Amino acid sequence: MTIEIADRLVKLRKKYGYSQEELADKLGLSRQAVSKWERAEASPDTDNLICLAKLYGVSLDELLATDEDIDTIVQEQVKEDTPAQEEKVEVNKDDHVIFVGKGGKKVTINDDGVTCYNADGTVKKHQFDTKMAVIGAIEATLFTLAAVAYVVTSAILGWWNIMWIVFFIPEIICSIARAIVKRNANHFNMAFVAVFAFFLVCLFLPVALAPAGITMPPLWHPMWVVFLAIPAYHSVVGAINKVLGKEEEKDEDDDPEDPEDKN
Repeated sequence: MTIEIADRLVKLRKKYGYSQEELADKLGLSRQAVSKWERAEASPDTDNLICLAKLYGVSLDELLATDEDIDTIVQEQVKEDTPAQEEKVEVNKDDHVIFVGKGGKKVTINDDGVTCYNADGTVKKHQFDTKMAVIGAIEATLFTLAAVAYVVTSAILGWWNIMWIVFFIPEIICSIARAIVKRNANHFNMAFVAVFAFFLVCLFLPVALAPAGITMPPLWHPMWVVFLAIPAYHSVVGAINKVLGKEEEKDEDDDPEDPEDKN
């Protein structure tokens, strides 16, 4: 597909007020397929060309407006869609999504950003998720501050055996930030919050309040119920996500090469 046709597809889609995802839903395709058309990296097959022409109220000649005849375009599309070159999408525990393209090239998408690989496995391009990189830098800074607070406070007050709970705080704060950025409450580290609350009440507060003459009874046994908050939290979040039509671990990052995302 030529750049001229790709640009025309973008203009027609925007003229009729469709997002790439909305157009993909109407055609029964993935958003990535529409994105590839609009970047001139792939061509719609014959059925999709006809659907696009009907959707936009134009003829195939007006839609394509190219010196190539339709038979040539169809032949190119058939060649692209041979089983040996078929693209696929994989998901594993380390990367949220892996797009495997023609010739063995692939693109991985995870919390670190987007990485493009050559067919031989070498990295061709890596684009960081700027927001997640900033959160990572903030977490590293907070962890350093927590280490300083642990050493200084423990050296002054002798709280070496209880001040270590400050190391939970950076992850708790940054997990809140990740949940907000990703717009997914599952990124909030409820497990860290529960463990932090358990040791704060059972271990830290009795020692910290003792110099003020305040005595707290042992709370190790009743405080274990705080751990029930972990499955309860994720059950509620999962139910809310289902109501909102979201997948549990769906990555909301946009395709960085999507022309619409660059605007």
